[in-house]
Amino acid sequence: MDDERVYWIWLAEALGQGSMYAAPLIRQFGSPRALYEAGPDAVVSDVELRPEAVTAIRQKLRRSSLERAADILSRSEYRGISVLTPADPGYPDPLRTLRDLPLVLYVLGTLPDFGARMRTAVVGTRKMSDYGRRIAYSLGAGLAFGGAVVVSGMALGADSMALIGALDAGGEVTAVLGSGVDVIYPREHTEIYHKILAHGSVVSEYPPGTPPVGSHFPVRNRIMSGLSDAAVVVEADSKSGALITAKRALEQGRKLFAVPGKVGDPGAEGTNDLIRDGALPAIQAEDILAEFEFIYKTVSVDRAHRALHGLDFDKLSMTAMQRTRIGAQGKSERQTPFVGERAKDIRHDARAEADEKFRSARTNAREGQNAEVPVRPSESVRPSESARPSESARPAEPREETRPAPRPEIPVREEKNVQKANDFAQTLKQTVNSPENVIPAQKTELDTLDEAERKVYNKMKPNVPTLPDELVDEGCDIGTVMGALTVLEVAGAVESGSGGYFMRVAPDDIMQSEND
Repeated sequence: MDDERVYWIWLAEALGQGSMYAAPLIRQFGSPRALYEAGPDAVVSDVELRPEAVTAIRQKLRRSSLERAADILSRSEYRGISVLTPADPGYPDPLRTLRDLPLVLYVLGTLPDFGARMRTAVVGTRKMSDYGRRIAYSLGAGLAFGGAVVVSGMALGADSMALIGALDAGGEVTAVLGSGVDVIYPREHTEIYHKILAHGSVVSEYPPGTPPVGSHFPVRNRIMSGLSDAAVVVEADSKSGALITAKRALEQGRKLFAVPGKVGDPGAEGTNDLIRDGALPAIQAEDILAEFEFIYKTVSVDRAHRALHGLDFDKLSMTAMQRTRIGAQGKSERQTPFVGERAKDIRHDARAEADEKFRSARTNAREGQNAEVPVRPSESVRPSESARPSESARPAEPREETRPAPRPEIPVREEKNVQKANDFAQTLKQTVNSPENVIPAQKTELDTLDEAERKVYNKMKPNVPTLPDELVDEGCDIGTVMGALTVLEVAGAVESGSGGYFMRVAPDDIMQSEND
């Protein structure tokens, strides 16, 4: 086949997303195509690949199909999804140096200019408090006003509040998904998904149509931090998955920030611990921007400060949450939606007031600035009823008739992105538990671990550094292994070290119960 991307997809599907073996194989053969043509038996052990790893790699390569890879590429192109590999000029440079670099990125929308724009990953708990809601939204808006791109995961809670804050401020965002880029998860975030595509990009290393699975999220977190110059944790308890993202950011050499919280508040334990251990405190967006103002010409602390002055972020963030249906799963005090005609008037008035404040803030931000900051209307880009995601696994054929002209206020490129999303987005057909909801208690006990976590733990030898790929077998793919290691690490049962290795710290296996 002439298209080199097929061979990159073939290798990615063979090894699994997040594999530590990908980079050593590329260095050994030069390209996936050269590896494919040489055959599995050509893989040999070296300083990066131990003999037992070679055996596992050969088995994986034999099971992988080039025809499946070609089908994935064809489906991606049909749906308007860009496919980027490390061999492409458009592949994000910050990811090229990762030891577990993604072999393939599937992209909808427009990626930022990674050479000219500062990027900040904003993460936090899904069960955010009112304090977390306000801070996440204000950080997203402040970073956008200051010229930074906000990167997050589009998850419930703090992640999406930061994204919508940046979008409301006229900024550019990138969402990294644990599913295919054409799969909207959670379903409530259909509106924010379309807004992201209109003003940024949606990225994943999973092929189109891949449903979200709990084990995907720890794997995708390294991409969020890897794409960014800095990561900031808004709100997290001591067992939050956001802490794993923070640790990956440090391993990747990114600056780490955390928002201080009230001492003794369970939702602030994680962030306060990060600050105690050396993370930089972030009280406002200017604290983060100041670290990069002299690196990027597009960053301005003063511009952000002037734009944020006088804004009521408690009211603005609440209005945004009601407007886009961003919530916190399982939160008892979740905001009740407005109902009735009077409620519609109240919601319309609140939104109009918020829009006016942001228009004023954007005007203030542009006064005296040298770098161009994109300005767009605050009105949400809403898909039409006929363009909402379909239950069909394959979208309808593109229409031949001429599309209507874009709205005057929205650039043509952005309108095309919205149309592309409307044509090809599809909704989730199953629900899964988020990684944060399955993290066990600090003490590792049998009833807190599932079968995969026990299996991964028992396969590790105490005090022996082990790569995640070495724990993969027919019953546990790399995603499942990484998910299990995340749970075990937060529980204190394993520790991670340099080079991507994990080590079991307890000598005894976890015994299986009679019912297992």
